[in-house]
Amino acid sequence: MVEELCRRYQIGALDDFLASCRTFAGEETLNVAILGRFKAGKSSFLNHLLGTEALPVGATPVTAVVTEIEYGPAERAEVVFQNGSTERIPLHRIGEFTSESGNPLNSRQVLRVRVELPAMEWYRGTRFVDTPGLESVLEHSTEAALDWLPNVGLALVAVGVDPPLSQHDVELIRKLRRYTPNISVLLTKFDTLEESDRPKVAEFVRNQLARFWNGPVPVFPYSIRPGFEPLRDEIVEKLLARAGAEARQQHAAILRHKVDSLAGECSAYLTLAVKAAERDESERERLRDRIVGEKEYLDDTRQALRLIARHAAATSRRDFEDWLQPDELPVRQRLVTQLDREYSSWTRSLAMAAQRFDAWLSAAITREMADLSSHHREEFVRPIRRVSRQLCQSLQDFRDRLSERSLQALGVELRTSETEIPVEDPRSPDVRIGKIFDRNWELLSWLLPMTLIQGLLQRHFERKVADVVFVNLSRLAAQWEHIVNASLAALETAAIDRLEALIATSEGLIASAGQEGARIRADRAKLEELRGGLPSGAS
Repeated sequence: MVEELCRRYQIGALDDFLASCRTFAGEETLNVAILGRFKAGKSSFLNHLLGTEALPVGATPVTAVVTEIEYGPAERAEVVFQNGSTERIPLHRIGEFTSESGNPLNSRQVLRVRVELPAMEWYRGTRFVDTPGLESVLEHSTEAALDWLPNVGLALVAVGVDPPLSQHDVELIRKLRRYTPNISVLLTKFDTLEESDRPKVAEFVRNQLARFWNGPVPVFPYSIRPGFEPLRDEIVEKLLARAGAEARQQHAAILRHKVDSLAGECSAYLTLAVKAAERDESERERLRDRIVGEKEYLDDTRQALRLIARHAAATSRRDFEDWLQPDELPVRQRLVTQLDREYSSWTRSLAMAAQRFDAWLSAAITREMADLSSHHREEFVRPIRRVSRQLCQSLQDFRDRLSERSLQALGVELRTSETEIPVEDPRSPDVRIGKIFDRNWELLSWLLPMTLIQGLLQRHFERKVADVVFVNLSRLAAQWEHIVNASLAALETAAIDRLEALIATSEGLIASAGQEGARIRADRAKLEELRGGLPSGAS
């Protein structure tokens, strides 16, 4: 029904949320996600809970990609790459793909790692999800965790006791409440507190959470140290065992919550139209400017979105060349060293030397450029992730202003959260090397005996190596510039489309309110009836 009403009244502002609900409805396994700041103890908690050392832990931000853990009759691990391919690996190699040390900046281009463990038998029907930490300097980790939020079923927000709760934790919980009602706080590293301080800190966190939400957010203190086993028993008994035993019911309840949230946001837009219908036509024109904004303001907003993407595109080539510049000397030295080893077998004639050098250098420089492309890939695509976040924040700011203006003008709040703009992972360039050597030298072969020019020719080849390295580093930067700027242009288009959908939704509802007021009231009443009695598995 919600989807039908969104189509009828062209409420394109909710398209992203509709897609999230459809995806969740098709899931059969309940995702129990462990989220929170980096170094909050998420991986340590899961290792301790399941009695395994499968997930890497350390003193610095460790988890680099999402790791999914569910039941399997035998230990098994599979890496899913961003290009869709998979690789089966032994369990002890997980860290090579999921940790920051084994997979720096996700240079292996891993999408997620799937793990099956016999220890998950007690939690059949559920899937634990270890997410990268938030707020670290590693941007790709934060992006991976936030991108995963719409998939959450039951959320455990890991909060270390020092500090016991931050504004970022509160904002994360606020975002999660759009997708699930089942949110608990995991108060980690509880053993580091003095015994007398433990109940005080737990109560402080509960009280702070109560300031923001009417319903309780359960708080589970936890420690992986010996002597704190009752804390593990409590979270298993009160939360996790129930989630496993009632996975289907939990999934249905979460889907109802998602649909209720979606229906509530749709109802707010219809309420906007109903309130506007109570005004005469001339006043509705003024309402449109008060709520949506005047033309100059909307034009400025569009331009701001364009500038975010285009500024990044304008500096991408220079940035890429700067990142590649330190590689020029090492690449040149490696190739010159290889040339010294190969050259002695080419000295039978100038023609042979030219041909062998051409073939060798073409293969060698292609290999070097491909390696550099792979090594710097995460740096090259970083502007895409950054621009995606900036555009998303700008759109959220517009949503917030729209909600505030609607509240002031009509008493209707349109408070919704902007979801991340999907970023299609760009393909690496197909590294191609042009002609290396001027083969006209072969025509002089009979005039230039190798015994006379052997040393001179080798020095010429070395200079040629330096020239080819410089040219192809510049070419590699240009290839990545083309790829990244195409992605930035796509992001700009997607952001403008979202903005236009927001504008069109509000303008359309206000403009049509006079003609369709009665129908909108009837549809809103049906929507509220739906919210009051959502059946299990509603969609």
